[in-house]
Amino acid sequence: MKPLDQQRKGRGRESRCANDAHPPWCPRLNTFRFARRLRSGKRSIDDGLASPSPRGIHENGCSEEFIVQFAVDIWTHAGNCMDFCAPFEEKGLLDALMNVMKVSVASCSVDSQNTIILNAYTVLSSRTNFQLNKVERIPLTPGQYDISHRDESMLSLFASAVIAVCPETHIPNIRVLLGLFIIMHLRGIVPAAQALGSIINKLASKSSSAESCDLTLEEALDVIFSTKLCISTSDMSQRTNGTNNGSAMVITDLCLGGANDRLLQINAICGLSWIGKGLLMCGQEKIKDIAMILIGCLKTEEQPLDPLVMKCAADAFNVLMSDSDVCLNKKFHAIIRPLYKQRFFSSMMPVFQQLITKSHPSFSRYFLYRAMAHTISDTPLSVILNDAKKLMPLLLDCLSILTEDVQDKDILYGLLLLLSGILTNKNGKEAVNENAHIIVNCLARLADYPHKTLVRETAIQCLLAMSELPHVRIYPMRTQVLLSISKALDDKKRSVRREAIRCRHAWSCH
Repeated sequence: MKPLDQQRKGRGRESRCANDAHPPWCPRLNTFRFARRLRSGKRSIDDGLASPSPRGIHENGCSEEFIVQFAVDIWTHAGNCMDFCAPFEEKGLLDALMNVMKVSVASCSVDSQNTIILNAYTVLSSRTNFQLNKVERIPLTPGQYDISHRDESMLSLFASAVIAVCPETHIPNIRVLLGLFIIMHLRGIVPAAQALGSIINKLASKSSSAESCDLTLEEALDVIFSTKLCISTSDMSQRTNGTNNGSAMVITDLCLGGANDRLLQINAICGLSWIGKGLLMCGQEKIKDIAMILIGCLKTEEQPLDPLVMKCAADAFNVLMSDSDVCLNKKFHAIIRPLYKQRFFSSMMPVFQQLITKSHPSFSRYFLYRAMAHTISDTPLSVILNDAKKLMPLLLDCLSILTEDVQDKDILYGLLLLLSGILTNKNGKEAVNENAHIIVNCLARLADYPHKTLVRETAIQCLLAMSELPHVRIYPMRTQVLLSISKALDDKKRSVRREAIRCRHAWSCH
């Protein structure tokens, strides 16, 4: 038999190997076990909560009590992570936590959501290193708050819960949280910007809100757009120790470059786009002001702007018009007014047409076309067909200009899908006949577009649709089309070669 001291040493080694140097009661060990279970069971959790309706919950075998307890457990373990210095080191783990939190909250009733949000707020206010009461000070100084990576992870998780709540759910201390999300989105935390947009979307206006409402839509917009931000001249990631060595400005000033900081300006524009999306979907007139601020970032007559800033401002129109899977959708209880895309399209197209006509620098015109491409690509086809004659020249210009940069391949594909819808619809025939020669020239160039297979395939399909026009209208272009198609017959992708064969046969018959 081994001596007692050797037995103790052996037990110690076995314990350390089995428990990763932590006793079984250690919260940090339990947290890691929870994280492993979450990662291994994430697919089954998502499948069980995929339907945010009570009927969907019961059909998947989940009770609401289980979902609430599960969400509360996530926050309990997240709080233990903070206590024992175990940050969310894996980006995949944080994304999984946020996704499960959103689906869990969205699947619950208002009362259950109140329970989850209150528990989350309690953990947020007690288990993070910064103090929420500091956010109440005006002006806000984003660079002053020492927010660690762990705190950012906790705030992102809280933002994911806020994104998924119903409009009737109570969010505690919402004024302070608005200020906190403003600070966070200026630091580049996208979930904070999405949470701002979700809050704005679901708040009731002053005319329709109850007297017991903590905050109306108008008051929230005043907080966001009127709160002074003290921007330090030092780096935003460093503390300013309470000194005011910068200037106070509002978020619209930051978007227009008032702080002379490119990263800060890009973050402000990103946040503004999500706030604007929330307003656009619920039919608020304030979206027009936000759209004009974004347009202001695309004009260069007064002073030259950074190309990255202009690209971010142009892509903000994609955020405004595209359907999002991560927030501001029906699954996460967003308020969606009918025909909101149609109204925005009708109000913005005259603005784009006027600015493109007057724009002089080529790169300014490029970003205006990019913003317009995002707007028309996500507009319902029925609306586009009503103005097809006016839009066709602009659409073809977009296709020509966006061909040059490989980063525009997805936008280019979206525009081609729109063009194919016009070509195959009888209401677009008049616009197609008037611009047949320009359309064929544009599509012939895209038939060998090297950066995306779907662009080549769709361009050839559009050429096939053009073959159905009257013989006298398209016969002069027959040789040009057959020449461009001949290159596609040797394409490395079978789908492209197949479409090229069909297109060559159709045009050879003319």
